[in-house]
Amino acid sequence: MPFTILFLGKADKLSLLNGFRNTYDNQQIRSAFQVEDARPLIEQEEPQVIIVDFDREDVHPLEIVEQLQEACPRCRMMGILQKASFSLAVKAARMGVDEVVHLSEEPHKLEEKLSEWFKDWEGQSRGEDLFQKQRHEYDFSRIIGNSPAMQNVLNMLTKIIRRKWVTVLIRGETGTGKELIARTIHYNCFDRYQPFVEVNCNALPENLLESELFGYEKGAFTDAKTRKPGLFELAQDGTLFLDEIGDISPKVQVKLLKVLEEKKLRRLGGTQDIRMNCRIITATNQDLQKAIEEGRFRNDLYYRLNVITITLPPLRERGDDVLLLARHFMAKYGAEYENPLEGITPEAEALLRAYPWPGNVRELKHTIERIVLLSEDKMLTREALEEAIESETPQIMTEKPASSGMQIEIPPGGISLEEGEKFLIEAILQKTNWNKRKTSQILKISRPRLDRKIEKFNLKP
Repeated sequence: MPFTILFLGKADKLSLLNGFRNTYDNQQIRSAFQVEDARPLIEQEEPQVIIVDFDREDVHPLEIVEQLQEACPRCRMMGILQKASFSLAVKAARMGVDEVVHLSEEPHKLEEKLSEWFKDWEGQSRGEDLFQKQRHEYDFSRIIGNSPAMQNVLNMLTKIIRRKWVTVLIRGETGTGKELIARTIHYNCFDRYQPFVEVNCNALPENLLESELFGYEKGAFTDAKTRKPGLFELAQDGTLFLDEIGDISPKVQVKLLKVLEEKKLRRLGGTQDIRMNCRIITATNQDLQKAIEEGRFRNDLYYRLNVITITLPPLRERGDDVLLLARHFMAKYGAEYENPLEGITPEAEALLRAYPWPGNVRELKHTIERIVLLSEDKMLTREALEEAIESETPQIMTEKPASSGMQIEIPPGGISLEEGEKFLIEAILQKTNWNKRKTSQILKISRPRLDRKIEKFNLKP
């Protein structure tokens, strides 16, 4: 709908709006003389602005304002008059009139104020359009899966959205759709004025993650040139999604637990507490119970985060969901790349079911996208699927057992567990030419955890 202005007054003053009318598209101006005539226009057009002629003598303009505020409480209100009247302007402001323009003293202010309100409305409209698009994208009906495991997830989601502020922990292997579930919860609970803020805890070192989450005051550390609000503040009244929560350091775990318990936080270098009111959703691909047993994750923080748990099954355990998802991605990318496929051959269906999909839905999505992009066939064939799977599978460096490729000599006096850990990490780093990605894959630990070990043992290339 266009930006609508409703003018109440004599028709000869409508010419005052010509400048605005000629400057902007997607706007319309309606007019009426009496409030009774304006009411149906308000109901039909839902105006953003109502302008009242304060020069009229048949009725006091503030009586008109009072009646219009009842009819359209969300409308911005403006009064215009030829001669300045300070007392009238003050009374109007006290009643909630947003602006009173004295045409004889500030003739340009009418158009300037309308332009300002139009731009505000335009930005809000774009925000509303984006929010509605996201709400549609993350609607429950768009979560694909008929398997019992996914039906359990959907049943849990319908219960969660009735509990707006409850903390949720999403568990699942990499690529199972944890972010999709987090966004689905948010966009089915909140409106567009309530933000969704996310951070990948795995991607940031400890000091940077701490400053991102909690913010900092000017001068809190060397590079803190200005005050910066943290993600908790930016997520106020909305959702904060902490992905890969199992990778946060013990120091950050302590601060996070304190925030969850006290519902308030303090910026780095700050002296004042800030109220925290947002829904916390966390996600992990780790076994947090095992992390607790190994001393890597706090037991008390786990129970704070584990109010409600959603466990996403790996794709290999979802039966024929893999076929539903494959057809969904075929339709999506077929339209996007203008290369639609008509179906899936029986041989390809068998492979889709048999392949374990270690990268889960994400791997399937990228595989189908590649096939659609490069395919010259009308069907998804087994040959195309095998080729795409092979190209998507990462070539992870494998190591020979220690007895055949890596010699470990134990000193006569023995070696401590910590010294052995240091030796093993250093040996594999040297073996991979300090390729941290390969080293973390071989050791089966996350990259941030490897970085912490390197720092702890003071290892150098």
